[in-house]
Amino acid sequence: MAPCIAYSPESLTKPASSNIRRNFDKYNLYFAKSGKRATILFHLISLLFITCFPSVTSQVSSHTCSNASTYADGSTFSSNLNRVMGDLVKNPPQTGFNTSSYGQSPNRIYGLLQCTGNISQLDCSICSQQANDSVLQLCGNSRGGRVWLNNCFLRYENYSFFTKLDTSGTYLEDLNDISTSNLTNFRTTVLNLLSNLSDEASNSANKGFAAGLAAYSSIGSLYGLAQCWKDISIKDCGSCLRLATNNLYRFFSVKQGAQALLGSCRVRYEIYPFQDITTSPPTSSISSGAITPTVAAQAPPANGNSPATSKGSSSKTLPIILGIVGGVVLALMVCLFSMRKKLKSAISQRRVTRGQNEETHESDPESTLLNHEQILFTLEALIEATDNFDENKKLGEGGFGPVYKGITRDGKEIAVKKLSVRSGQGKREFMNEVKLVANVQHRNLVKLLGCCAEGPEKLLVYEYLPNKSLDTFLFDREKKRHLDWHKRYNIIMGVARGLLYLHEDSQLRIIHRDIKANNILLDERLNPKIADFGLAKLFPEDETHIQTRVAGTYGYMAPEYAMRGQLSVKVDVYSFGVLVLEILSGRKNSDINFPHEMQSLLEWAWSLYKRGCLLNIIDSTLTETCRQDQALRCIHVALLCTQAAATFRPIMSNVILMISSASVTLANPTKPAFVKSSESSHGGSKAGSSSSGTQQSATASSVSSASTQSHLVPSINSITISELDAR
Repeated sequence: MAPCIAYSPESLTKPASSNIRRNFDKYNLYFAKSGKRATILFHLISLLFITCFPSVTSQVSSHTCSNASTYADGSTFSSNLNRVMGDLVKNPPQTGFNTSSYGQSPNRIYGLLQCTGNISQLDCSICSQQANDSVLQLCGNSRGGRVWLNNCFLRYENYSFFTKLDTSGTYLEDLNDISTSNLTNFRTTVLNLLSNLSDEASNSANKGFAAGLAAYSSIGSLYGLAQCWKDISIKDCGSCLRLATNNLYRFFSVKQGAQALLGSCRVRYEIYPFQDITTSPPTSSISSGAITPTVAAQAPPANGNSPATSKGSSSKTLPIILGIVGGVVLALMVCLFSMRKKLKSAISQRRVTRGQNEETHESDPESTLLNHEQILFTLEALIEATDNFDENKKLGEGGFGPVYKGITRDGKEIAVKKLSVRSGQGKREFMNEVKLVANVQHRNLVKLLGCCAEGPEKLLVYEYLPNKSLDTFLFDREKKRHLDWHKRYNIIMGVARGLLYLHEDSQLRIIHRDIKANNILLDERLNPKIADFGLAKLFPEDETHIQTRVAGTYGYMAPEYAMRGQLSVKVDVYSFGVLVLEILSGRKNSDINFPHEMQSLLEWAWSLYKRGCLLNIIDSTLTETCRQDQALRCIHVALLCTQAAATFRPIMSNVILMISSASVTLANPTKPAFVKSSESSHGGSKAGSSSSGTQQSATASSVSSASTQSHLVPSINSITISELDAR
């Protein structure tokens, strides 16, 4: 989806234009009865209305141009384009739909015209001509372009797009929020009206068009329209309209009006009548099919004589006609001069209007964050790759939205992360994750392939990892058997190396803040890759810690961060320690099957450490493959990482050294955070000699604050707590 554009209803077709059209038809009828002497006057007035009152016909709502390549004036491409455009707008059929193609590759042109389903053939003809002029003026010499007007849509390309679903485009919103005492009811009415119209339009009997109204209060009504282009299938029509309807409801339904202008369909709602939607409530709340406007016809004279048969009337009419002709000619000259200035101004403004999803990417903030290996995907490509984000393609769901598997046109498998705007943090999380992941490359970090920013919902495209996340193996009774000791040890070391890179070796110093099993992805060989950088935070090189709002997952957050918002690299170290215990035990930190007096995996591990029974923590499925010396060292290091005092926790470079080298002597761990003080009065007495007096004193001081919080119970693993302030 393309970015949102705010618009004012006054810039679009208003109900008053229907009255102008009706009055125009009255003059049409009168002059048809006035004979040949009125013919010249009729054509002059027709030209005056079409030129000076474009709102009678239609106005440009949005346009996009394919700026990748251009053509030269007078070239074969230019000649073919003129022919195709002429075929499109010349005598459009009664159905209001037309396609044309001409030429040989690479100069072959494809064009499509679709008029709104409830307008007359005359209005369609007028709108198609205006669309032709507008797209050629606005897009210059681009080899592709499309323009949405109130009454029609026109598109040309140098490739065939017929019958192909295209959901890229623009979303427009009214500048004003709806003023109502029951906003929920208004939003529900928007959804119900547009959903019903979409269903009606995607019914083959209605030929892709439906319009109608529904009351949202005792004094207010909503007017809606849904239409698909006639070249796509009924199934694709439904998909396009549902996508447009869902996005209008989710992101714009607090506005007085909004519309989706997509490549294969359009959906719109307003609080006033538009497009000749009747102001009189129909028998049902939804009126589908073509809605014929009421045209007022002039009644014949009471004496039964028409103006053409009355000589007296004729003689009196001639001077009046000649006077009107002179006035019209003068007004026409003034009008043409005024319109020429307005057209130049409009073209200038349109070129800088926000929301054109075919603009050069140099102006997109996301594109400046990507390196040369990453690309900006189109929403259309990602919808196609994921089968319109089919639920069967869903790989999982994180704190900021679901992740889908996709296959690109060239057969490459991808993972598409759909950041949810409902969280209120979608844009910030998106920009944060793009900025961070685009600038870090490591074999133990998930690779960002690109992103998409064509609308309210932001999409991140990652390499696809077939084995999903670590938790799908680790906490599954059957799948965990695939994780023998060698694989679990490699996962521990891989995560440690990834964190070391983030903390010390990358060009940016980054704290992940949400290290846990379901944020560790596994490739086809079960090698780990750290994922989900939505909460990651850049850390100043000259700072040891900073103060910030809490964001992360309870049960994995260090005490100084969870309670006081103090952030440092030791926060990730703490989370890593909890993760290591989960990998070795095959149990969640919040497992409800711990002994009654234990509230978490960490408490259980500390209890076993004090009793000298650390091997009891090892997963029973590792009995045959486990190397006890490595396992004991990993458990010991995990306890060092989860100490209550951040100053006692090792940095990741030392963690790797302690795990991988048997020659390194390990210090005795102090009591972990969130462990009851009654169980730690003699902490470590059975595990070896006590630490130095200085260390013990520091431990007592640092642990006291954590001990007062012993009533806290870590929450369920999957719940991520997000900060509300900007990073």
